[in-house]
Amino acid sequence: MQQNFENYDLITPTARISTPTHGGRAKCLQRLVRLDLPVPKTVALSFDAIKSIVAGKMPDLMNILSHFNPTDTLCVRPSSESLDWGGPGAVLNIGMNDERCSHLSKHIGEKSASELYFRFIQAYSVNVARLDPDVFDHITRANGNSVSAALAAYKDEMDESFPQSIEHQLSEVLRSMARAWEGTSARLLREAKGAPADAGLGLVIQKMAFGVGDGESGSGVLQLVNSDTGQPQITGRYLRQSQGRESLSDKQGALYLTRDARGPSLETEETSIFKELIKKAELMRKKLREEMQIEFTIENGQLHILDGIRVTRRPRAAVTIAVSLAKDKIITKEEALMRVDPRAVGELLHRQIDPNAERNILAKGVAASPGAATGIVVFSASAAQSCAARGEACILVRRETSPEDIRGMHAAAGVLTERGGMTSHAAVIGRGLGLPCVVGVSEINFKSNNKAFSISDGPTFKEGDLITIDGTLGHILGGSPKMIEAALDDSLKLMLDWAEEAGDIKVRANADTPSEAKTAQNFNAQGIGLCRTEHMFFESDRLTLMREMIFADDREERRAVLDRLLPMQRSDFLELFTLMKGLPVCIRLFDPPLHEFLPNDRDGMHDLAEALDLPLSRVVSRIETLAEYNPMLGMRGVRVGVTVPEIYEMQARAIFEATVE
Repeated sequence: MQQNFENYDLITPTARISTPTHGGRAKCLQRLVRLDLPVPKTVALSFDAIKSIVAGKMPDLMNILSHFNPTDTLCVRPSSESLDWGGPGAVLNIGMNDERCSHLSKHIGEKSASELYFRFIQAYSVNVARLDPDVFDHITRANGNSVSAALAAYKDEMDESFPQSIEHQLSEVLRSMARAWEGTSARLLREAKGAPADAGLGLVIQKMAFGVGDGESGSGVLQLVNSDTGQPQITGRYLRQSQGRESLSDKQGALYLTRDARGPSLETEETSIFKELIKKAELMRKKLREEMQIEFTIENGQLHILDGIRVTRRPRAAVTIAVSLAKDKIITKEEALMRVDPRAVGELLHRQIDPNAERNILAKGVAASPGAATGIVVFSASAAQSCAARGEACILVRRETSPEDIRGMHAAAGVLTERGGMTSHAAVIGRGLGLPCVVGVSEINFKSNNKAFSISDGPTFKEGDLITIDGTLGHILGGSPKMIEAALDDSLKLMLDWAEEAGDIKVRANADTPSEAKTAQNFNAQGIGLCRTEHMFFESDRLTLMREMIFADDREERRAVLDRLLPMQRSDFLELFTLMKGLPVCIRLFDPPLHEFLPNDRDGMHDLAEALDLPLSRVVSRIETLAEYNPMLGMRGVRVGVTVPEIYEMQARAIFEATVE
């Protein structure tokens, strides 16, 4: 075994430890040491050291072990550059053997010492020797013979005795963890979380602080904020006679940290230790400039800080924590802004499926507009409007949407389409309306009458069936999972104000109606970048007038209909200008092809014929005449303005009259 390099360091305040070379855990432990916190002695192995172990070169273990006392037991934990990238699980109690178990029995009792030894035999066998966990299922730990039985089981499986040398045990643990990191599944998993293909792993070797024995002993975790909301709240658990993070898995036996009517707490039973723990947690928050989750152990009444990691947080908590740290002058406003993922802000503005809720995912599409919605399936704009009139949430399901569907989109809780991408009509309008939208779900198969659809290898949905869409992730789900409501709270508003102060660009909003302009105003938009006036015509009363105009026989009849639309347009523009007073408003005059204001199904054509008192054949003929193979390059925009100038004349008059008023 070659031992010709020394890529390891005892963690001291001045040791050359860095996140890019030794990983985030090693660097955090050094910061804790610099704060003079009670951190057990730790040696950090660099990324290069682990790569060498994989290549068959083991460091000088005797030199590493010389930093510890001969009677110490050790644990090894992973230290990747980012905690999110994961790593192999920690291995505790390295160095336990027959002799050490006997020695510990004199100090912490035979039962506690035997329990530690058994745990190590089991962990080593499963995680290092790769034995089946079932090997230990038959062993009863309450009869005092568990260690002998575990040693016998190991020998039966491995044809050799359990290793008694701490050097041998440590070398095998290091080799196993290094190879696990280089494994294909581990690499693919961390790459999926954003890690580069060549991401390194460091390991930290730390003296064990026993959470078992005589006197007050145990382990726990603590944080000062709620991970869901970010609000101040001491959370975590403490479990007596335990190690590692067992307090999180044994909720029944664990103590609460603060006084709690549901059961005993560390605060009431060990007040002085609790106060010391809180004091050190507050120091870590201030000096590390972050909300931290602390892993701690109490050994015979002595507090040890084993680790500190950044508190995991949902988007709502991320905003609250960043704002709180800035308000307390721990970080700057600019730092607070940079600590929040912009996508998290988008999520906060919409309802979301609770991350803890069970998801019955039926299909996946393009996540076109964020937010989640549950409602009954409808297949037409009129059906969506009927649901809205009854106060019933619905999901508008279409092959693809057209301008005719906008009134239905306004009424629906969400939109689902078989076709389309991020720039499709449904996606663009959905984002403009703040409406959850999933498009391009190729697994949808519409039935011949378009009144039902099936999902490949899944159920069939008829009008009135319940469904959920997640526009943030692009999921189609069955049932109605629990939702989290939008969180436009004081912290988010303050952060948006800071963003506006720090920003050197101005943002204008897409707003097609006065109600959308009001929403833009609430978010401090610096004007309206695009107002698509055709969207003002899709309200039911205006849509009927637009259709009358399209079917007018001559210019005079067309002008008469537009004269009835003029006050409606003028009122819209007046309200728009009032809301955006002093800010720019960019108006796009009527743009889409005329056929998009006409129905495309037989029932709709029949209803239109009745409304206009025209023969059905004339309605069908007119719709067929206006239809185009590629309307985007057809009779739209300025071409409509040239052939039907009365439309732009009416709109221009409405704009100028509203400006004068």
